[in-house]
Amino acid sequence: MARFDFDTLTDRTDSAAAKWADRTENEKRAGIVPMSVADMEFSCPPCVIRACEQAARHGIYGYTCADERFIQAVKGWMLRRHGLEISPEEITVIGGVVPGIALAVRAFTKPGEGVIVQPPVYPPFFSMAEANGRRLEKNPLLRDASGRYRMDFDGLERLASKPDVKLMVLCSPHNPAGRVWTREELERVRDICAPNGVILVSDEIHSDLVLHGPHTPMLNVDENAVMLIAPSKTFNIPGLQLAVALIRSPENRRRFVTELSSSGHGSVNYFGRAAAVAAYEEGGEWLDEALEYIGENYRVLASFFARELPDLTVSPLEGTYLAWVDFRPLGMQKEELDRFLREDCGLILAPGHIFGKEGEGFERFNLALPRAHLISALDRLGGKIKEIQHAQ
Repeated sequence: MARFDFDTLTDRTDSAAAKWADRTENEKRAGIVPMSVADMEFSCPPCVIRACEQAARHGIYGYTCADERFIQAVKGWMLRRHGLEISPEEITVIGGVVPGIALAVRAFTKPGEGVIVQPPVYPPFFSMAEANGRRLEKNPLLRDASGRYRMDFDGLERLASKPDVKLMVLCSPHNPAGRVWTREELERVRDICAPNGVILVSDEIHSDLVLHGPHTPMLNVDENAVMLIAPSKTFNIPGLQLAVALIRSPENRRRFVTELSSSGHGSVNYFGRAAAVAAYEEGGEWLDEALEYIGENYRVLASFFARELPDLTVSPLEGTYLAWVDFRPLGMQKEELDRFLREDCGLILAPGHIFGKEGEGFERFNLALPRAHLISALDRLGGKIKEIQHAQ
């Protein structure tokens, strides 16, 4: 029997939630639940709420450090959930995974040098390189007829062999493709990058959100990698602004920490520390139930498309709570598709084109919401598409 409630929707209208604030007045009146920005519509684990309440009652929200309890909580979680053994000196607290990518770009490359990314991919992968004056080297993922993606290793070899390409930013598990890379795939990436002196930065913010098979931490494959993790996606606490860089190589750690120190962003969020400790110590059972619920939401969505809209392919979801759907068979340009889905269907999604030109014609659905609202959204979509088909 389930211990936790994932069916009750919490109204976030007055909480300054980014995706809820984006709704129009008509969407608010219609009760539209957005499925765009990648946070959950589930309340945090009770242990996290209790920890934050206790931290609030303390009354002093001062400068905070990564204390021994925090370090042990991170170490214990990574060992229990992922089989990764880490030592205290390998743990560096940062304000978020995106700032961690920016720090790595500045620490390991010079202006004008190349950074490899694999679109379609989370938009900050592009902006954190370009905003820091680095050159994007795009190695697009390959997609088969079932919608499953894989890496283009031949393309990766070509890019990694360029003498001024110094860094690769890997999304593992991949957002928005939903892939959980196998150990063999990650070993192939290492075997291409290492001989060419390309440092791997692995964004593993979704590593706890795996629906099928194990997640392989990059540090279990490449000891020179920089791994970026966070409790934010896992336990729905992104607003608490805390992440961790795991760096085993002393030289890479020195360069990263030097950049962190010079940026002025070395402090630890007081509430983030309290929430992370509680989540990593006590949140495992909540996460297991959340993953079961998300998995069923994915099955509902995939079954709906297979039954009602079989021409639109849903990529197999191995990890994350983000479903990737190919709307190109509708024959709409990206602006027309965005308008149709939002204005006609009442769906607030993440449009595929923000993930690179390889995502044009696709849409990303956030499945971490109460099932009734997912079903309602799919029903609206199905009804409107059938209207178009009948009109033709």
